[in-house]
Amino acid sequence: MKLVISVLVFLVLILIFFPAASIRAMILRKKLMKESPEEKVRRKGILERFNPLVQSLMLALNIRISHQKKEFLQSRLNRAGYQEKMSVDHFITFKVLSAATAAVYFLFLGGVGGNPTMFFLAAGFLPLGYKIPDVWLSGRIKARQEKIRRELPYALNAISILADAGTNLFPAIQEVAEKQKGEFSKELTLVIRDVNMGVPQGRALEEVGYRCQVDEVSRFVSSITQNLERGSAGITETLRLQAAEVWERRKKHAQQLGEQASMKLFLPLVLLAFPAMMIFMIGPVVLSLFDFFQNGQ
Repeated sequence: MKLVISVLVFLVLILIFFPAASIRAMILRKKLMKESPEEKVRRKGILERFNPLVQSLMLALNIRISHQKKEFLQSRLNRAGYQEKMSVDHFITFKVLSAATAAVYFLFLGGVGGNPTMFFLAAGFLPLGYKIPDVWLSGRIKARQEKIRRELPYALNAISILADAGTNLFPAIQEVAEKQKGEFSKELTLVIRDVNMGVPQGRALEEVGYRCQVDEVSRFVSSITQNLERGSAGITETLRLQAAEVWERRKKHAQQLGEQASMKLFLPLVLLAFPAMMIFMIGPVVLSLFDFFQNGQ
């Protein structure tokens, strides 16, 4: 009964001392920040359900994300290929839920086990849980960039062959985007969509470089945009040179990966295979010496 009375008194004090103007401002800000139907991302589920709650909590606590921070997060989501799956607000909700899950986990362990150390760990893991989605997103970006590097030689080779056959640049890009599957093909599809919507061809290609952040793609985009500025003549030769250069870079990258793999295998070999081999070779000798000294006694 005392707990109920305390809660009621607390609510009455909040209603008395919390100004109504602030409540109206919070409601207005929430309406202004509400996404339009066409801006909603495709992903549904836990992030979609908890996003309004997290946004309301941030408004209540007057926590604001700067425009520069939102642009930075959006660029990282674009590089990971999540621009149509997760908005910036959803990613912030992901970070808040991750931090809350980490804290609740250790609070639960402390409450069940009666260990006060867990309560300190809950406070310590709160910021760590908030950073976990950033680590996850960095891994997604790195994996996607590696996929683009693997797919780029095939795509450029196909575009080059179509251009040699007399197809113009953007019809060739559209053909490759429709026939091939992968992350780079998705980027080519976005290029064709932007061009059909009226975006200049050079700018549409430059957006690919911004989204991918891959050196090979940036070189390809730079070479093509320079040829577009001078005219369509020479694009076929540029595509052929770019395809050959990308294939050479992929061969060198494969060689580097092979060298790194041999170095990575060296430590497990020393720690696991070498001791086993030594036991196999020296073991019989040790047993023979042990029998010799026992029989001698």
